[in-house]
Amino acid sequence: MAILAARRLFPAAVLALAAALAGCETPKQWSKADASAEQLATDKRNCELQATMEVQRRQQQSASTMGPAVVGGPTGAQARRFNTMPQGPFADQRGTQLMDEERLVGECMRAKGYEKVPVSK
Repeated sequence: MAILAARRLFPAAVLALAAALAGCETPKQWSKADASAEQLATDKRNCELQATMEVQRRQQQSASTMGPAVVGGPTGAQARRFNTMPQGPFADQRGTQLMDEERLVGECMRAKGYEKVPVSK
């Protein structure tokens, strides 16, 4: 009986371990051949500021004073068309904002000629 239970748990344990290891990634940093550390810091700070302002602007455009969660809103196919941001009691609005900001910072830094390289030890 114990062997049968172990056989059932083994694939789940292997999958959990694989998922955990997939999350482990070599740390990377922005690099550009002819950029000083001060220039890198300035460029990154400017890209972060631009990304934050852009995400906030987008959120303000999509926000209304009374959202679908308050007034009921459309249902069915109409709800899918109008609800573009994660909603509900377990939606991580801040996490979505951070992902958008990170993506925009990456685009900005690549446009300035930087690339992500593994951190050397």
